[in-house]
Amino acid sequence: MSDEAPGLSIELEAPASPLQAFQPFNRQIAFPRTDSVHLLFRDTEAGRLEIRALMDDAAGLDLMERRYASRGYKLTRPADVTFGAYFEGRLVSTVGIRRDAGVLGADQSFSDELGRMRRQGLQLCEFTRLAAEPDAPSKLVLASLFHFAYLHAFHHWNANHLVIEVNPRHKAFYQRMLDFKIHGDERLHRGVGAPAVLMSLKVQDGLQHLKRLGGTLNETGRCRSLFPYFFRKNEEPQLLRRLADVYGYGLND
Repeated sequence: MSDEAPGLSIELEAPASPLQAFQPFNRQIAFPRTDSVHLLFRDTEAGRLEIRALMDDAAGLDLMERRYASRGYKLTRPADVTFGAYFEGRLVSTVGIRRDAGVLGADQSFSDELGRMRRQGLQLCEFTRLAAEPDAPSKLVLASLFHFAYLHAFHHWNANHLVIEVNPRHKAFYQRMLDFKIHGDERLHRGVGAPAVLMSLKVQDGLQHLKRLGGTLNETGRCRSLFPYFFRKNEEPQLLRRLADVYGYGLND
């Protein structure tokens, strides 16, 4: 929701059917992928999932605009980095992240809260542009995207605190599935004319969940947390190598 005006922001809406098990997606013509770069394949019981880095502002725009428009919101400001999940060649889900350079999308409604975080020395990263086809995402799709986003924010940007704006009716999803905490009171998002709450997560807390739970369940399991569907801890070096190759930074940056 962070910086959107009426027409799109699935920060306002939790991903479609987030608790469903992985289900086959409707077959459609594949999205062109000349504006994205392969990161990793992940095999599932329904088929092979591919995670790609979307390297152009237009990449994934059709999906994001359609899904946000279905909720009455409109996209404006792009993310700094966007990851996309493809199934059978079709883009089915995206998540974007923004590096804090003094102003984030959430500053529009929560400038006081974010200002206090900055004065405490927190290095912020904003999650945004979460969009998904109605027949996606599964837990594996969301977990795969979030894992890459966590690693990029922490290892490349040195972020130690994640923030996201969500519609209040979806705060329970982010609390239960991703351990985000409510940070501040509910208020009207002036850009979209809808209620919003600011939520945050310490990156180290998220990484500890990943270390303990990552890769412990497959897509057919039952769990009230998303972390067991992330990659295993011993798979992270491969993920980091791919991020370093694509975004051109050293693993010690």
